[in-house]
Amino acid sequence: MIKGAIKRSTLKELENVSGTVTEIERYAIHDGPGIRTVVFLKGCPLRCRWCCNPETQNNYIEMAFFVEKCIGCGRCLKACPYNAITISHAEMSVDRSICKENCYGKTEQFLCTLQCYPQARRAIGQTMTVLQIYEEVKRDLPFYEATGGGITISGGEPMAQPEFVYSLLRYCKENWIDTALETSGSGLWEDYQAIASYLDVLFVDLKSLDSEKHRLWTQSDNSRILTNIQRLSELAAKSDLKMYIRVPIIPGFNDTEEDIRGIGYFVRDNCQGVQGIELLPYHKLGRGKYKSLGKEYVLTYLEPPSTDKMNNFNDMLLKLGVQTYQF
Repeated sequence: MIKGAIKRSTLKELENVSGTVTEIERYAIHDGPGIRTVVFLKGCPLRCRWCCNPETQNNYIEMAFFVEKCIGCGRCLKACPYNAITISHAEMSVDRSICKENCYGKTEQFLCTLQCYPQARRAIGQTMTVLQIYEEVKRDLPFYEATGGGITISGGEPMAQPEFVYSLLRYCKENWIDTALETSGSGLWEDYQAIASYLDVLFVDLKSLDSEKHRLWTQSDNSRILTNIQRLSELAAKSDLKMYIRVPIIPGFNDTEEDIRGIGYFVRDNCQGVQGIELLPYHKLGRGKYKSLGKEYVLTYLEPPSTDKMNNFNDMLLKLGVQTYQF
């Protein structure tokens, strides 16, 4: 929860608030209006089977190994003081339980990654302050002014680092930069209330109305998410905050007409402050990241929904009286 001391901080004091960031993407055009800079934060309470950013799930800095870049020099093997890396039959492997016990969350300078010249091993994540991110973001002020863009905070789940999100949003907003947030809706309501006045655009995922199915596919209940969506829509209806619902269309999970119609009715009848819905088709991007992190991608059999199917879903929502968007 966002503490009162953070809320009472001056802008100068907020400059030193730090968080864990995986990436800063410039010139993004699908994460809100205009050209945007997207700041991806680390940490998420959900474990969606289809997640395309698995490197953002854990809240600590970790090591990724891209085997296709490895030249077999063995420098990482010699550098690791914990014997986590081994070679057998010309294949290199790593015991990540040793990494987690000795390195993850305790240091940002993994010795194995520092010795890897081809960058086959990389530290995923870094600690950054509000001021460091702002200095990066403000480089593109002319693009924001020309296109109506700004900063978008994404993840992972940004609200897993609520004080950092509050500090960054407030700092950017009070420096006249348009702000947006992409969230699963799983944060604390009090934290959403605290950041709302520093937000211009809000994207909230709504994956399924079925609690059991939601828990099975994301390892998390959806009751808090649904409540937060309704409360946030009420807040948006009374303010200048533009709120959108995003629905990832995942084959076998929520890709039936019944699923989409139910979500459409829920938004239409319970979320008057929502501008509309953006349907996001499942894609295969990000699958390769799982192997680099020592994880298994369990949906290798899935194929993206067809264009016709996505068009039919959008038409269905429009007939229900729900506006659709595509950013």
